[in-house]
Amino acid sequence: MNPVTLTIGEIAWSHYLPAKRQRRRTNTCDGYESSIRLYVAPRWGGMAIAEIEPDDVQAWVDDLAKTDAGPGGAWKAYKCLRQIVRWALAKWKMRVYDPTQHVEKPRVPAYKPETLTHRRMKRLIRGMVGCECEPTFVLSAALGLRPGESYAIRWEQINWRTGLVPIRATLQLASDGLNEWPTKTAKGERDLYLPPWALDRLHQVWVDRGRPRGRIIGGMKPGQVTYRIQRWIKQHRLPRVTMKNLRHTWATIAAQSGVTIELVASMLGHANVGTSYRYYYALTRAAVTRAQRRVSRRLLGKTSDDMYKGIVLAPAFPETLPAAA
Repeated sequence: MNPVTLTIGEIAWSHYLPAKRQRRRTNTCDGYESSIRLYVAPRWGGMAIAEIEPDDVQAWVDDLAKTDAGPGGAWKAYKCLRQIVRWALAKWKMRVYDPTQHVEKPRVPAYKPETLTHRRMKRLIRGMVGCECEPTFVLSAALGLRPGESYAIRWEQINWRTGLVPIRATLQLASDGLNEWPTKTAKGERDLYLPPWALDRLHQVWVDRGRPRGRIIGGMKPGQVTYRIQRWIKQHRLPRVTMKNLRHTWATIAAQSGVTIELVASMLGHANVGTSYRYYYALTRAAVTRAQRRVSRRLLGKTSDDMYKGIVLAPAFPETLPAAA
């Protein structure tokens, strides 16, 4: 076999994907496979790496960004192609120019999650009482968990005395079935503590249900949990929010309450503090006013009189302005 003559399609299907499936989560590899099938293979599947020109890759990304895939989908497709090319170059030590270098990223619109205010969030939590999936909802609302993390929690993991909930796994449905995997990042493994209102409510539900063991969602699949929560919200006319945006809502309320960015990132399990900053620390009038008030107090005083005390200030403008000609 001469690796130089292998096409992108042959590398992807016969070598790259089988190797990745041995080391990556099933749902991650399913995403790779989908991107290859929809975007990479139709354009580059019949070409060898040496036949690909950098300008053609840039044009492909630009054109793909204008389709239904959008800028985000175009960039994911490009990264998939780049991974395949660089994996092949490294594996077979090919002395071929990497055509995926120096490609400019299309402008991706800033992601703004839809979140609830603290008042609407309180109304939603109170309205979920009686729902079959209320415990999973309470965990997500109180701890800001990723959906898969909340699905993986078991009753016996909750410390009823301290409120400790160790986050160690995520439950996801992929092509090979329902599996528990390690958390998304290394920092995703964390110890969180339930607030008193959530701990008391979960303990009450646990006792009422006969002190069960096992996953809190029972034998349901993640999609079934999501469906039942959304159905309950719709039937009772509660503020609508997805399980993912429930996490965003918790983080937004925490940021607005003055919790530091480092602590929010740590509690969310983010590998990078910049992720928390980008999503949750937006400039608001209240935040800017508080910051300016603190800076002013630190400088000289609370008011402009303190700032310019002892200085005779001339008027900024003449009292009478000349009439217009």
